[in-house]
Amino acid sequence: MRTKKWRILPLLTWTFVVWVSRVRNVLVNQDLDRAGVVWRLVAAGIFIGSALLVLVQLISGGTKRASLNWLAAWSVGFWVVRGGEILIDGAWSFGFKAIHAALMATTFATVALAISGSRPRK
Repeated sequence: MRTKKWRILPLLTWTFVVWVSRVRNVLVNQDLDRAGVVWRLVAAGIFIGSALLVLVQLISGGTKRASLNWLAAWSVGFWVVRGGEILIDGAWSFGFKAIHAALMATTFATVALAISGSRPRK
């Protein structure tokens, strides 16, 4: 990976903290039906698995950016869709929307940091 490693660490840390805690929240939520649990765990699993792949490549000194690009695209895409739904849906409270807006903004910032400053190989 041509990106400086320190730029990637905030995204990985943020991803693990947010999505591991999300798994815990889903597993203890008695109000979710089976389908609700499954889709939430699949989404979290994609985040966690993608971040693990980037971390393994980072540790092993890999030079491919595909896994970082995937994590970045998935993170932004997920939050544009899901965060957008939360923000426009009148069923959610202001506090819920504020928390998710903060999660979304922090994700965007850590993605921007992770992918900034990279240069293609010559």
